[in-house]
Amino acid sequence: MMEMEDDNPVVSESESEEDEDVKLSEASKSAVNNKAGLLDKLGDISWPESVDWIHKLSFDIDEENEINVNDDLNRELAFYTQALEGARQAFTVFQAKDMPFLRPSDYYAEMVKSDAHMGKVKGRLLAEKRKMEEAEERRKARDNKKLAKEIQVQKQRERAKQKKDDIESVKNWRKQRKQSGFAGNDQDGDLSLAFEDGKSFERSNKKRPGVTPGDRSGGKGKKGFDNRRKGREKKDSKYGFGGKKGMKKQNTAETTNDFRGYSKNKKQKV
Repeated sequence: MMEMEDDNPVVSESESEEDEDVKLSEASKSAVNNKAGLLDKLGDISWPESVDWIHKLSFDIDEENEINVNDDLNRELAFYTQALEGARQAFTVFQAKDMPFLRPSDYYAEMVKSDAHMGKVKGRLLAEKRKMEEAEERRKARDNKKLAKEIQVQKQRERAKQKKDDIESVKNWRKQRKQSGFAGNDQDGDLSLAFEDGKSFERSNKKRPGVTPGDRSGGKGKKGFDNRRKGREKKDSKYGFGGKKGMKKQNTAETTNDFRGYSKNKKQKV
C-alpha cells in the first residue's frame, strides 16, 4: 500500500505561490465557446438513463433561490443543505430496496494519516481551544474588574453626597437654632427641623428598667456594681468589717486596775 503520510511536509516557494488566489485574466478574443460540443462530450461521459440508480448513487437537488457564487457564506450553506438532502433521499431509497448501507460495528478501516500525525493535529486544536478559553477568561476578568471599580466609585460618590447632605442639614439646623435665640429652654434647642428623610429629630423618652439617667452602659455598670456589693457583704459577714487591729491587746487605765482575773491567795514566784 502506498504511504500517503508526511509528518513534516516541505512546501516549496512555488507551491505556496500557486496556493494563493490568482486573478484570472479575461478570455482571449480567439477563445471559442463551443456549447454544442461541450454538451456532446458531456453526453458521452454521462451515465445512460437506463442504468439503475445503484450504479450512480447520485441525486439531482434543485436550488430554489439563486446563489451568488462570490458570497462564501451562502454558497457553503447551499452545499451543506444539498448534501444533507441527498443523504436523506439515499437513506429512503436504501430502506425501500432493503439494502444494507450502515457500517458494521466490527468494521475497521485503516486511516490514511498515522496516529502520530493525528495526535499532533489534536494537540494543536486543543492548544488553540485552550488559548481561546484563556483569552476569554482574561477578558471576563478585565470586565469584572472594570465593573467592580465603577461600582466602588459609585458608592463613594453616594457616600460623599450623603455626607454633604448631612453636613448641610446640620448647618441649617444650627442656623435656625441660632435665629430662634435658643427658644424653648430645652437642652438642645429647636430640633423640629426636618432632615433628608422628612422626619424631624425626636428625643426618645423611653427609659429602660434599672438604668439610671446618664448611664451609657445600658445598665451593665449597675449590674456589675451590685454584684461587687453582694460579694463585699458576703465577705464582711464571714470575716468581719475590718478596721484597726494592732491596738486591741494594749492595756488601758481600766484594764490595768482590773484584778478580777487574779486570786489573792495565789503565790507569786520570785
